[in-house]
Amino acid sequence: MRELSEVLTAYRAARASGEPLLLATLVRVEGSTYRRPGARMLMTGERQLAGGISGGCLESDVLRKALWRTEQGEAVVIQYDSRADDEFAFTMGLGCNGLVELLLERLEGSRPHVLDFLERSQAERVTAAIATVVVSGTGRERVGARVMRDALGRTDSSVQDEALRALLMEDLAQALASGHSGYQRRETDTCVVEVAIEVVAPPVPLVLFGTGFDVHPVVELAKNIGWHVTVVGTRPSGNLKTRFPRADAWVGARAGMTLDALNLDARTLAVLMTHNFTEDEELLSRLLPSPVRYIGVLGPRRRLERLLTTLEGQGIRPTPAQLARLYGPVGLDIGAEGADEIALSIVSELQSFVAGREGGALRQRTVPIHPDPEPFVARPLPRAAENIVQATCALES
Repeated sequence: MRELSEVLTAYRAARASGEPLLLATLVRVEGSTYRRPGARMLMTGERQLAGGISGGCLESDVLRKALWRTEQGEAVVIQYDSRADDEFAFTMGLGCNGLVELLLERLEGSRPHVLDFLERSQAERVTAAIATVVVSGTGRERVGARVMRDALGRTDSSVQDEALRALLMEDLAQALASGHSGYQRRETDTCVVEVAIEVVAPPVPLVLFGTGFDVHPVVELAKNIGWHVTVVGTRPSGNLKTRFPRADAWVGARAGMTLDALNLDARTLAVLMTHNFTEDEELLSRLLPSPVRYIGVLGPRRRLERLLTTLEGQGIRPTPAQLARLYGPVGLDIGAEGADEIALSIVSELQSFVAGREGGALRQRTVPIHPDPEPFVARPLPRAAENIVQATCALES
């Protein structure tokens, strides 16, 4: 998420410079790869501006050749395959034993490009879905043509085939509902294409209740991974902004009033760090029935049990579903001591929760780190060779 934010920031700064802007997007992978589909790198004809599409082994080659590979103004897909132990993989320093395909395109012309669409959706914190033609078989649909749609129903498209555009609109609606990206073949009476579908969620919203010195490193770590952070405390919001300048929003109000000023939804993560039992009691009584998906409570288990007992004495009995969203003591067990280590423990648990992981050691994992993509065996298309520049071209000077 932070990388996408950096790409969009660099795009805003560079699009008025007059330099040719190029975008590399990872659209398909097979086997073991460092990055997953959706990774992006923004560049000019001479330098990398933001983002990345590998662990560092492909960027320089893409940067050197992106300008001439797109000199006709058309998008092109390039393929790097390191699954074979050959001279190419050795020369490129590819050690992941996987295949990646990258879409290279120039960001020119007056019509909105994919980064324009994502810039708006990210700024408004709205999920977007993008369908991109990666391989064009029969028909005249060009590589790089897109249909884009956000959760508010706003759309943009450069796909010419009306039937294909309608199919992809349906695909995007399903992708927005499921939250799943994918790669698939689509056919109409006049065209056959392969399409990458990507769901781009807005930054994860994290709300921190508390203004102590231990809140600061949590803000820093959360911002470093690109989340949207709100700090809530009893101090005036101006004071909070001075104390936590990297946060995105600040709410200064009494505990009982703070939730009224917040936009809490089903994506929100909330962490109580007030160090004040009465405030936590009031906040917890209102957070439990709210739609937030995670409630972390700082402090020992005995303190949380006391909080729940106090609430029960007031007639507030959390449901099993509400208790399932309650994490206390908050954080992973990494032997943390001190504010920085405790912040690392907290943010690590938050990240594992968002990713749907347990947070254990990777060496104990018995399945791949990244889930295998859905099987796709539909190639080759009638004109696939014209659409994809094979990996061996990377050895050319």
